Amino acid sequence: MHVEHAIVGAGLIGGYLAAHLADVTLQLQSDARLLVVGRDYAKCQFGPRMTISDFATPVQTRDTQNIEFVTNTSSWASTKRYPNVVWLTIKCTGIKQVVPDIRPLIGPQTIVVCCQNGIGSDAVIRQAFPDNPVIRCMFPFNVVKLNKGHFHRGSSGTVMLERLPLGQYPVFDDFHQRFSPVIDALNEQYGEVFPCAWCSNMDALLWAKCQVNLTNSVNALSNLSLKETLLDKGYRKIIALMMQEHLAVCAAQGIALPKITKVAAKFIPTVLRLPNWLFSRVAKSMVDIDPHAKLSMWWDLDQGRATEIDFINGATMIAGQRLGIDTPMNNIVYAAIKKMEKAPTRYALSAQDLLK
Repeated sequence: MHVEHAIVGAGLIGGYLAAHLADVTLQLQSDARLLVVGRDYAKCQFGPRMTISDFATPVQTRDTQNIEFVTNTSSWASTKRYPNVVWLTIKCTGIKQVVPDIRPLIGPQTIVVCCQNGIGSDAVIRQAFPDNPVIRCMFPFNVVKLNKGHFHRGSSGTVMLERLPLGQYPVFDDFHQRFSPVIDALNEQYGEVFPCAWCSNMDALLWAKCQVNLTNSVNALSNLSLKETLLDKGYRKIIALMMQEHLAVCAAQGIALPKITKVAAKFIPTVLRLPNWLFSRVAKSMVDIDPHAKLSMWWDLDQGRATEIDFINGATMIAGQRLGIDTPMNNIVYAAIKKMEKAPTRYALSAQDLLK
């Protein structure tokens, strides 16, 4: 059996991806294995059958008997066993530390898929593996774990993969023909719960996703569900202010943000400022949100981990400093998250606290 794909990072996105990728690759090639690299405590989540659910479709099970879970990649030093694709589903904060761990997986024809939030973390991987194609991937939805081996998608959206220009990497030109059937199969079989598409302008897409991800920090500070956070007009005002700063930074860089929600990027702050009775109606038409969903930064703080604030709000702030554009609301929220990361116990900040 040959490892076609490897997933490095056995967390929420890694689990949701593995459940679908294992099933699809096994159907496309009967001897295909999926390697999952993670910490030992996560091994129990990746059994021969995994459960998938979301906000809109019935609970489903996936055939994942071809998953091989490992905690150490040193045994993968054989050139005959290099995966074709390595998906990095770890957080931005772990990218530098993971480079030595993934070296045994990266062969001369291996493509690395970076699935991180925010801006700039893929540069570490490009520097470490300059001869390998590195493509970026955007997961627009959040995932939570409900039970052992049960991963739940809490919001809607299409997974976007970067399409590199033909001729930039000869290996990619060849491999794209082998990679596309996997993406096509995901769409054909699981398009309702795992829709995928290719993107030729990933820079603009990621800056657009970064705008949406600014909500992440406010959800974390509120210590509420995402839906409860968005139904609070004060929290929405904070998000709107941060987004306006972000839009100014993008405009100064000449970045035209693509439309990744049902409302264009420049109009989202206006929608957020609507009164509650109207916002709830408009928001329902923009995106489907599970009532219990919480974003990744909320979970990071809850579990005492460092957040990805440097790659989201921090990216807006750094670009603003370089361009001479003030980002006061992002600065306040950034400082609040950094303080909360160091706090011995979890607490919440009201919108009034942040708007003082």
